[in-house]
Parts: sequence; C-alpha cells; structure tokens
Amino acid sequence: MVPVFGNRNRERTLMLRALMLVAALLPGAVDAAPRPATGLLAKDGPLPATIPLQIRTDAGHDFSIALSDPVTDAPVISGYLRGGEFFRLLVPPGTHQVTIAAGQPDDWQGVDTGFSDGMQAKLTLDFDIRADRRQGHQMTVAIVDGGLRVTDRRDQVICQIADWDSVQTEYTEGRRTPLRYLDQSLTTRGRFCD
Repeated sequence: MVPVFGNRNRERTLMLRALMLVAALLPGAVDAAPRPATGLLAKDGPLPATIPLQIRTDAGHDFSIALSDPVTDAPVISGYLRGGEFFRLLVPPGTHQVTIAAGQPDDWQGVDTGFSDGMQAKLTLDFDIRADRRQGHQMTVAIVDGGLRVTDRRDQVICQIADWDSVQTEYTEGRRTPLRYLDQSLTTRGRFCD
C-alpha cells in the first residue's frame, strides 16, 4: 500500500485557512495601526505652519490632536502625542477647532479613525500673527473623573526679531583706489516673549 501524503497537506491547508478566517472575524482580532512617534501626523492646509501649540500630559494614555476648520470641518493639521512626552506642533494661522482624543496605545486605529474607544475634548482657538508676534497656545490635558479635560491653557507668544548683518569688503585692482562694497542681509530669529 502506498501512503497518500497529498490529502494530509490539503487538510492542514484547509484547517489553517479556516483558523485565519475565524481569527479575522473575532472582535479585537483587527490589527491595530502601528503606534506613531510623537509629532506631526498629517498637514492638509495650504498655509505654512508657523504658530506654536504646546501640550503637556501625564503618562498612561496616548493622545491625538486634530485641528480643523470650525465652519467646514475640513482638516488642517494633526499630530500624535505619546503620554508624558514633550509635544510642540507648529500650526497654520487662523481660527481652528482643536480636537484632542485620548486612548490606550494599543487602541490606535490610524490617522483617519483615531482611537477605537477614546475620550475627546474640543475647543476653538485662534492662532494669529500680529505685527512681530506669533500668538499660539500652551495647555495641559489630563483625564479627570473619567473624562478628558484641558486643565490649564495659556497664550504662548513668539516674538520675531529682525537683524541686519553687514559685511564690508574691500577690492583693489592694480594700483587703483580700493573699492568698498557693503553687503547687507536680513535675518529673522524668534524667541518667547515676556
């Protein structure tokens, strides 16, 4: 009698496919998106991101931050914050609806979905450029009584300072009188205002 190995391999293949199908249909079997690093997730608006938004949190939960247009709900910029880490995001100027969501790191489902079962806090903030000042916000977010709360919010202002750099160069050609050339360039630097 000749052993038949083909049937045994076929049975194993069918069994493996059935187990994969059952695992895919079970709740919680959906693969979570990889946990992003703290920082920018996506920028959808056309304006340059130059105004600061700084958020402080405690460890234990991760947070997603999404800014959108308060009228059209069009996304502007979004970021991800691992709980307890430093988070600073430069955002475009304008009035934005800021949505902060908190959840467990394992519950992250991606940029479009966010956390599968998270808490949210929403507020509308103005991010302005006024003369030589970029007016942003600094806030502390915490989970209080089972809900997500902004426990502290302050203005964060960066002053733009213009500096003229002058370089004086002398050129001599043969025995002629030296020529002086003044090269000026404008540079800007920012610092936190008092």
